[in-house]
Amino acid sequence: MLARVSALLFCSGFCALVYQMVWLRMFRLIFGASHAANAAVLAIFMGGLGLGGLLLGPRADRSDRPLRLYGRLELGISLAAALSPLLLFGARAVYLGLGGTLALGTLPGTALRLILSALVLAAPTLLMGGTLPAAVRAVERGEDVGRRELGVVYGANTAGAVTGACVAAFFALEALGAQGTLAVAAAVNLVVALVAIRMPEPVRTVHDSGRTAAAEPGAAPPPPTADPARLPAGLVLAAAGSVGFAFLLMELVWSRMLSPILGGSTYTFGLVLAVALAGIGGGGLLYGSGRKTLAATPRAFALTCALEAVFIAVPLALGDKLALLAAFLRPMGETGFGPLVATWAVVVILVVLPASLVSGYQFPLLVALLGKGDEKVGRQVGMAYASNTVGSILGSLAGGFGLLPLLGAVNTWRLVVLGLAGLSVATLLRGRRSPRVLAVALVATVAVGLASAPGPTAVWRHSPIGAGRFQPNVDSKVALENQLRDRRRAIVWEVDGVESTVALDARYGYAFVVNGKSDGHVIGDAPTFVMHGLLGTMLHPEPTSAMVVGLGTGETAGWLARVDGMTRIDVVELEPAIEEVARLCAPVNFSVMDDPKVHHYRGDGREFLLTSDARYDVIVNEPSNPYRAGIASLFTVEFYEAVQERLTEDGLFVQWIQAYDLSASTVRTVLATLGTVFPHVEIFESQTAGDLLLVASLKPVDHDLARIQARSGVHPYKEALSWMWGVAGVEGFYSTYVANQGLTRAVVEAEGGRLNTDDRAFIEYEFARNVGMGSSFSISDLARLAQARGEDRPLDLPADALDWSAAREFRHVRAVAEQTRPPVPAGLPARMGARATARHAWSR
Repeated sequence: MLARVSALLFCSGFCALVYQMVWLRMFRLIFGASHAANAAVLAIFMGGLGLGGLLLGPRADRSDRPLRLYGRLELGISLAAALSPLLLFGARAVYLGLGGTLALGTLPGTALRLILSALVLAAPTLLMGGTLPAAVRAVERGEDVGRRELGVVYGANTAGAVTGACVAAFFALEALGAQGTLAVAAAVNLVVALVAIRMPEPVRTVHDSGRTAAAEPGAAPPPPTADPARLPAGLVLAAAGSVGFAFLLMELVWSRMLSPILGGSTYTFGLVLAVALAGIGGGGLLYGSGRKTLAATPRAFALTCALEAVFIAVPLALGDKLALLAAFLRPMGETGFGPLVATWAVVVILVVLPASLVSGYQFPLLVALLGKGDEKVGRQVGMAYASNTVGSILGSLAGGFGLLPLLGAVNTWRLVVLGLAGLSVATLLRGRRSPRVLAVALVATVAVGLASAPGPTAVWRHSPIGAGRFQPNVDSKVALENQLRDRRRAIVWEVDGVESTVALDARYGYAFVVNGKSDGHVIGDAPTFVMHGLLGTMLHPEPTSAMVVGLGTGETAGWLARVDGMTRIDVVELEPAIEEVARLCAPVNFSVMDDPKVHHYRGDGREFLLTSDARYDVIVNEPSNPYRAGIASLFTVEFYEAVQERLTEDGLFVQWIQAYDLSASTVRTVLATLGTVFPHVEIFESQTAGDLLLVASLKPVDHDLARIQARSGVHPYKEALSWMWGVAGVEGFYSTYVANQGLTRAVVEAEGGRLNTDDRAFIEYEFARNVGMGSSFSISDLARLAQARGEDRPLDLPADALDWSAAREFRHVRAVAEQTRPPVPAGLPARMGARATARHAWSR
């Protein structure tokens, strides 16, 4: 019976994690990608699980056929999950109809998110919360005093969740899309339900005491175990909430801290989740493995807390050595995506797995401290589950909205270690003094000592290791020391924001760094930042209003505000900490934070477009790299349709796309996606080897050479063309022209409907697989293709209207100008070399 029920729990855990990942993704497309939006959905999801366990646990105790009850719960989950897309459609209509947080404000908007999330997720999550108590009730026996069977089914359920997380992140969401993935999970869930309902089980007689008097016919009773020592139920439930708080808070810290050294893509976030779940499942299985494990006593729980504190503290104490390990391993991943994932896995396992194993061991141990055998086991599992879930919710909220922004990720990391060590000692205060008690206290003391180490520095937190752009100098130990010291000195300001970690690197002028990777350099990226906005206003007949998605250094919005006739510029930025970056970059952005024309909005750019009723002459999309989790939603058909709704009749949309670390097929997908919504898409380059700017419109762009020539001679265009591109006049401006809409239309037709959509975000995964691997795409190749097809000039310009030979000469001038700017640290790791030196440097 135990093996069969564990198999069912494995499958239901698989489905539950797939549901969670799909629902979070779908809600993000409605509410935006902010931490507040994600926290609201996660709180409802986890709250439903906890409440379901609390309400349905006693129902499991009263059932004489708990496995059939489990099957019926799974049947309800399957049906509710299958219907959830319809409810999500309704939630979207309500949320956008009421204007979202833009119209309602932050607190009412968050309340609305909670209400709508509850309406969609209440039924399936409440039912999910009741499945574990029912399954445990089906397998537990009165003779199992330590409730080892609970550990086995809990571990199997979590192992299924690991599989679900991996399948969803690494295969299903890309191959099947969110809707297809959800449908497959619902189908699997239906099979689980039907099998469970039809599976034979012993009839259990329910006594008034809540105990049952039947075991599976023919089953040999296990050897008796000692009756565990007890703690008051209130203290046990408080302990369950405390460890749930600590672990969820630590998950936030791990996600924040591992992003710079792993890359922060959907793949790496999925891997962190999978390893954490694998540890939890392994811990549950370890608890259920038999007599060799610790008996369920308060002292055993204290020891688990102390051990968890030590395992969490060890990576903190290793500090930059772990970052260097990731950097030394990174070149091994350049041989393919599989080896790259393996290098990530090594780091994640070292950081996450040991503490997760202990956390998984704790839950069945805590349930065993509430009672023994099958006596009221459903109710007690539900109570412990609910308490643990409430603690997890509070940990998530406290971390995202309080501790991480207030203390920073490293100090929050230390706080978790100290909290677990303190919980360990506090539990011991109730027991008698003995050598074993002193040993547990010693372990807790070791954890506190490890937490006092310096911990990660800028080498870990603000180096582009995960993007493959940090190559340790392994020529000698001294050379490596100097490199690390220079890296630390270069960071002149840093902060943990609500959404990400932000810093300023001052080596060659300011570069702002988000989660380890530079998202913009005031000098090196100025040709893109400045001309991104001015390109649209140069081509628009009479621009008066603009919207910019992403504040960054503030150069785009600041230069736009200098345009004659411009009356309003709305800037939407998700991370509040970026505002300080723009203030510090005031000398190059015309003090954009103090400009009365520029209005700043904190929030998700996609949500802003969907809920605003304003219209703009120019909209500029300036997100981070699309390989990062969630960013690809700003490159989808649905996003471009929202942009289209916010443009005026002659409005222009300017989309940035990087031209490095990506494949040619990814560029084709972006062009096809944009070209499906906008019939006219023209391609410019802002830097000859680095960035493309796509100008999209519903009507053909009016290339009025007289107007463009006039504008190129006045502020701010004159200075921008000269300083940013090293050119002048109309020929200089058109030296950046790559291809007209003819080429884009050909790409749309050739792609055959392979578009980046909300349901299937191809480029998110393709980008992530190519980061640090080099690029099969070249702007020069694209320009040669356009020239060969006769599509390298605007369609409405006569052949002799412009001196194209002069434009080509200006292109060479721009290339030279780019080479003379101060170098921006870049370059892929070129060699593995000096492995012995590397090992010696890492072990220093």
